[in-house]
Amino acid sequence: MLEPLVWAIRGFYLLSCVAILAVRLIPSLRDRFLAYGARDPASTAARRPDPTKTVLGAQLLDFAASLKVPHSWFTHFYVVSVLSSLCCMVALSDRSPAAVFEVPRFCSALMLFQGGRRLLECAFVSRPGNSRMWIGHYAIGLAFYMATNIAIWAEHLALSSKADTRMHGHGTLSQSLWTPRVVTCTLLFFYASYKQHRYHRYLAQLRKYTLPDVDAFHFIVAPHYTAECGIYLALAVLDAPRDHGQGRPVNWTLVCALIFVMVNLGITADGTQTWMMDKFPDRKEDVRRRWKMIPGLW
Repeated sequence: MLEPLVWAIRGFYLLSCVAILAVRLIPSLRDRFLAYGARDPASTAARRPDPTKTVLGAQLLDFAASLKVPHSWFTHFYVVSVLSSLCCMVALSDRSPAAVFEVPRFCSALMLFQGGRRLLECAFVSRPGNSRMWIGHYAIGLAFYMATNIAIWAEHLALSSKADTRMHGHGTLSQSLWTPRVVTCTLLFFYASYKQHRYHRYLAQLRKYTLPDVDAFHFIVAPHYTAECGIYLALAVLDAPRDHGQGRPVNWTLVCALIFVMVNLGITADGTQTWMMDKFPDRKEDVRRRWKMIPGLW
């Protein structure tokens, strides 16, 4: 019963990526569902009239796009993440000897730290605004954090359910936290978390509509998104389960989560770069030269 859960979670991540990319590639969907806040063309007087406004399909799309929630509801993502981390740690930690689930338990603790840090940043660092986001973004965000906290455990549980009692008794599924992989990934996790926190503090202190222009912002449009990718990369490699006594290179379910993060934030970074070039025409070439999110790739 656990193997289908693993594939269902992977399917959620990958199908969400397909949906996001489809919306990005179709102009009528992109204009309605991807932009929000200051980047929302509906918030500017320069928006061109939609020639399909009288078409029933366009009217339905407009109605769907009008279903929005306050952007401040981003805080709910991290409330859900913290609660999901705690629930998984409490409900799943006693299913097997401590050595078998030592790594996913540690990854859950890291995810709890990530959710707690972002929750505190939303409460005490981010500046309140009046922007809104589409309710679909909100729903996918909530589902992502619930799914990711389960994904940390899913592959380990599936493999453990296949193993016989003798294998458990000899500890062939057990994993130590004192390995080069764990130490390296933990250092990457906390370094990326530290950098993301600094970037969020910097952005919160900027005057409204000021072009970010310090540290990694010199060459990356959204380095806080880069840091987010680093966080999930660290978790995907750290949380690799052991299969028949052999360690897998990565946790493939969390790799799917990483792909989702890269696609979702990459498209947002692309929109941010376009917005910056329009908002700061005197710095247009400077912004154009910056990588959107991942230097050398995007």
